[in-house]
Amino acid sequence: MKLFDTHSHYNDVKFDEDREEIIEKIYESGVTNTVVVGDNVENSISALELAKKYDFIYAAVRNTSK
Repeated sequence: MKLFDTHSHYNDVKFDEDREEIIEKIYESGVTNTVVVGDNVENSISALELAKKYDFIYAAVRNTSK
């Protein structure tokens, strides 16, 4: 079964120590797509960086312009 995780925060600092390992494990477990959400400018940049690095990760970013 293929799963699509529609909301994740693998860009959070709590994943700094083992982010790569966790991302590999979720993919191997069947999560073939995930959306990493940015809720501020820094997290949005991190979400975009993860989306560039992994083909199965998408980014949702916060637009702070008004």
